Amino acid sequence: MVLQLFDDNDKKVCDMNEDSQPLGFYSPLDGYRIHIVDMDPSSMTAGGWLEDTSLVEKYHISEESYGKLDGTFRKFKERLISQDPSIAQPKISEDYMQDLAANIKVGDRCEVDPGGKRGVVMFVGRAETLPPGFWVGVQYDEPVGKHDGMVKGKRYFSCPPLQGAMLRPDKVKRLRIWCLKFHTLDS
Repeated sequence: MVLQLFDDNDKKVCDMNEDSQPLGFYSPLDGYRIHIVDMDPSSMTAGGWLEDTSLVEKYHISEESYGKLDGTFRKFKERLISQDPSIAQPKISEDYMQDLAANIKVGDRCEVDPGGKRGVVMFVGRAETLPPGFWVGVQYDEPVGKHDGMVKGKRYFSCPPLQGAMLRPDKVKRLRIWCLKFHTLDS
């Protein structure tokens, strides 16, 4: 049997062939998956019949039948909303933190709190794959991030793997860069 680690884009990251190492040794991130390859030719998986999900009978229920059931999440949610209609309203507005984001520009050097990690702003705006409001995409100077600028299948910017992060504007502090010019004196 061989274990393989794949990222959230189905790209193979590595073979997990160190049996003595814990899972954290391979640094899996949210959305990563472990693929198991059975190398035994006499196994039930030979020929891939366990991987073909079209051969597996699936349970289906009609909307009408599901609506008649008690104790479902849908019934629970309907009961909550009938008691307090504000629950159904979005908690965060589309303009959340827009005022802070207006002061941050792509290309700015920045420091991220907490942790004091530094990098460059690569994206400022709304991110459709993230909760409502404004977001700042940062490319860290070192591989201390979570991704390469792609979040939940949508690319917001490009950077090396594990150097990207999407943060709320209140976590990003612009850095001021001072340039000094030196002149030599001719004697």
